[in-house]
Amino acid sequence: MAAATLNRLSSPTALALKQAGLEYLLFDEAQAHAIRNSAQESAGQSPSPGGRTGVSQAFPSVRGGRSPSGDTQEKKGSQVPSHKTPPHPEAKAPQEAPDPANWPAIWQERLKKIRKAPVVWTYWELGRDLCDAPDPKRRELFQILLKDLAHPPGTHSFWPLALPGRDGEQQLEANALVFWEGVGLLHSRVVVIMGEQALHALALPDRMLAMRPFQQVRHQGRLLIVLPPPDTFTQEAQRLRALREFLRQALAPFA
Repeated sequence: MAAATLNRLSSPTALALKQAGLEYLLFDEAQAHAIRNSAQESAGQSPSPGGRTGVSQAFPSVRGGRSPSGDTQEKKGSQVPSHKTPPHPEAKAPQEAPDPANWPAIWQERLKKIRKAPVVWTYWELGRDLCDAPDPKRRELFQILLKDLAHPPGTHSFWPLALPGRDGEQQLEANALVFWEGVGLLHSRVVVIMGEQALHALALPDRMLAMRPFQQVRHQGRLLIVLPPPDTFTQEAQRLRALREFLRQALAPFA
């Protein structure tokens, strides 16, 4: 992104990102035209010129296709995936408070750099983005999303599920136990999981491994939201518009 647009970022937004420990996400302004179009389409209005393709066509309904139980469901028409919080949350299993002193050193150091937040994001490549040079396209994606959501400072944080291996190896090593203990220490009530590889690395019950993108489920007192991997949205503007509309509604109760 051009330095000129970066300099136009309002100081309150920049402060919010810094307070969340996300300095690398400072960026230019969100795409206002796309935001207006997505809002019009969600209200059933015709989009403005230049935005004919609506968010309702960006993704199939999460109620369609095969559900985790294996039943096939169909629904007429195409619409933005449901954002309603699943009812009847599961009871959180009693457990001892996690002790980061028992973690590998690299995870202890990473936790010190992460701020507590009600919403935590994760995806497979996050450990590399945090420890090495961040991917510019993924960085831009999260810049757009966080500014568009405009939540108060401290609402969002990024907690990796995998970090580089021993001796600075480039290959990422997942640690599901440390990840979930970290989520507890961060006091997070929502975990946004992006990508099938991330979903399968978190030692979730088998019934959750069949979750489709944009499905939500309660797990041990927290809301889990499954999304496609970040690279899906860096390539197609139409899908990004749908994602922004979905997140505005799904995360509103937690901001």
